[in-house]
Amino acid sequence: MPTTEHTINDALAEQLRTTKRAWNLPGTVRSENTGMLRGTTERPDILILEANVSPVAIETELLPATNVESEACARLGKHVRTTGRTILSALAVRLPSKLRDSSGRALRTAVTSTADFEIALFTGTSPTSYVRWPQSGWIKGDLSLLSILAQAASVPPDVIDRAADGLVNGVNEAAGRLNEIARSHPGAADRISQELRQEDGEQTRRMAMTILVNAFVFQETLAGGPADLSSVRTLDELRNSKEGLNKSTLLREWNRILRVNYWPIFDIARRILEPIPPAPAKELIDSIAATAARLLANRLMRSHDLTGAVFQRLIVDRKFLAAFYTTPASAALLIGLAILADKTPGNGDWSSPADIRQLRVADFACGTGTLLSTAYQRIGQLHELAGGDAEAIHPDMMADCIIGCDVLPAATHLTASMLSGTHPTTQYQQSSIFTVAYGQLPTGGIGLGALDLLDPHGRFEILDITARSVDAMGERERETWRSLRYPSFHLVVMNPPFTRATGHEGKKIGIPNPMFAAFSSSEVEQRLMAAATQRLTKGTSAHGNAGEASIFLLLAHRKVLEESLRLLCR
Repeated sequence: MPTTEHTINDALAEQLRTTKRAWNLPGTVRSENTGMLRGTTERPDILILEANVSPVAIETELLPATNVESEACARLGKHVRTTGRTILSALAVRLPSKLRDSSGRALRTAVTSTADFEIALFTGTSPTSYVRWPQSGWIKGDLSLLSILAQAASVPPDVIDRAADGLVNGVNEAAGRLNEIARSHPGAADRISQELRQEDGEQTRRMAMTILVNAFVFQETLAGGPADLSSVRTLDELRNSKEGLNKSTLLREWNRILRVNYWPIFDIARRILEPIPPAPAKELIDSIAATAARLLANRLMRSHDLTGAVFQRLIVDRKFLAAFYTTPASAALLIGLAILADKTPGNGDWSSPADIRQLRVADFACGTGTLLSTAYQRIGQLHELAGGDAEAIHPDMMADCIIGCDVLPAATHLTASMLSGTHPTTQYQQSSIFTVAYGQLPTGGIGLGALDLLDPHGRFEILDITARSVDAMGERERETWRSLRYPSFHLVVMNPPFTRATGHEGKKIGIPNPMFAAFSSSEVEQRLMAAATQRLTKGTSAHGNAGEASIFLLLAHRKVLEESLRLLCR
């Protein structure tokens, strides 16, 4: 007797649970369960109910599968009975007819080995209001592709956009309050701009408020967590305490978290909050806490995409840094081309924790970390698809495997936050996201940002906000910058600045060297930085008239291991 679709769906759900560790939790991947949707007796073929992301429905049908699209669309807008959460994504899967010929263990093997699934993704709010991907036709692939698409579908773009709108509004409101504070307490605004290494202004104040909102949200994620995080209190617990939610209680809680670690998130947030007097700080804290509460209501603040998308929305003109931030879609395409499913970038096995731990992936112009976080996400996905545990290797990945540099502390803060947020309650001792020196240095020298790495013998000065750890002797900083000199990377992935050295167009007219004009650097600084760069790139293919990206390309070439270059070019 041919195997029924019901039995095939049970086997498919069983195999999907093996592709992601979080899906192994009881009740997360359900198949053929009646009564899971409110107000209907309809029975989704497969329903994925992972925490902190949107539910995903999967509808299947054996070829010719004439009804599978309409059945998938019918799930959109339905509510999960147990949680009330709305289904905003559904996958339609056309099953190869050969699956009906297998049963038992042979069926599970067939589901795992087939590469003939035909898949389409539908995202929307109702059966009549949705977007289909691809627009026509089907994506053919195996169980791994189905798993990755289901993971992507759990963070629908329209949910990200709504959350981004909410955060933009909240940050703008908080920045408006900071503007009022600055008029009566100008020294506070000056201190904040110094901490962020930027001139005081709208952009700097919005960045500062974004960092505070991020810290509030991260605190809620950590509160009541495992081990030393169990004593961390939520914002509501602080609000209902005897002292209430105010500057002193909040800083005390952040210091409690810093004794565990999480320096990338809470150290710079603490330094932004400290200069603000207590009375106006209370109103600002209440405003930010309300924004954080609205974001947490979306249950998506552990999503990689949300934070990066929001920060892109908040950045205003950064023309001299050529800050055309990488979109999540572009990052996914680039990382998908660079990190392949058959072997790791180091030619290792995706199932081997040792092979994963020895990887070194860098972005020397990391910005808000979209490329690095996408690379980290794909590494984790491929490791778990091969049966690994991405959470178990998180401390090592943070310490040694994912390396990023930027000249803006606000950018490196967000990069480190996104990477930390991959497994937010898993403690790590150190990370390798660096804020690099740029312009005139206190020692009298000149900093070129990550381009200093072109000098194999130079002395580098950095603000390593993300590599601090705490021990009995207090704070200490790792001296890891020197390890970045050598060609030791398996992959360098960047969307670097494209600014050219000449200022012949638009607002750059009259500027001696736009390539080095960030942070309002003086004409003397621009000329010194240009001269230093010329010395480092003499006799190479890099050229200022071709844009700063040509210099970053030279840097990447020098840092990547020769064997890894051969793998990329195969």
